[in-house]
Amino acid sequence: MRRVNSTAEDRTKAAKLAMRAEAQANRARRGAGAKGVVDSDRVCEGIRRFLPQVPPGWLVLFDALPGEPDLSALLEDKPDRMLALTRTPDTGRRLTIHSARAERQTHRYGFSQPVAEADVIPDRHISCVFVPGLAFDRDGGRLGFGAGYYDCLLSRLGDNVMRVGVTDGNVVDQVPTADHDVAMTHLAGEFGVIELG
Repeated sequence: MRRVNSTAEDRTKAAKLAMRAEAQANRARRGAGAKGVVDSDRVCEGIRRFLPQVPPGWLVLFDALPGEPDLSALLEDKPDRMLALTRTPDTGRRLTIHSARAERQTHRYGFSQPVAEADVIPDRHISCVFVPGLAFDRDGGRLGFGAGYYDCLLSRLGDNVMRVGVTDGNVVDQVPTADHDVAMTHLAGEFGVIELG
C-alpha cells in the first residue's frame, strides 16, 4: 500500500517539477526581468472591483518577484482597508503577517517585506490572501516555486478566508496537486477576479 502512495506522490512531484520548469522558462522568454510582465494596472483595477465582496478583516498582499503582477498600487490606495504583507523567515517555512505600513527590509530573494520586529497580525484576523504563483487552473490548483511557504500559511487559515491566486496569465488545464496543496477560491488577472470551483 505504501508503495502505491509513494509512486503517486513521485509522479505528482515529477509533474510539478516539469510544469515549474516550463513556467519559469516561459517567464524568461517573455522577458520577465522586471516586475509586471502583465498589465499590473489592469490586475489591480480588477482587484479593486472585487474588494467590496471581501468580508471585513486584513487583506494580505505580496511584493512581486520579477514576472509577477505588481500589486504595489493597491498599497498606495486610500487606506480604507487593512492591508498586510507576508514576511518570509530566515529559516523554516512559517510566513508571518504584518501591516503593509510597517517598516520594511529587502529579503535575500529581492522582494520587500516587513521587518522582523513589526507586530504580527493573528491569523484569525485575516479575511483574504492574494497568492502569487507560476501557474493556476480553474479548479483552484496553484503551482508555486516549490518551497511550500504559502501552502503552510494557507493551511493555518480558516476555510472562510478567501484565497485569491494572482496570475501572470499562465492558466493551465490542470495543475498537479498533492494532499498538502490548498486550493484557491478565486483567480485574479488582467481579466479581473473570478470565483473558482
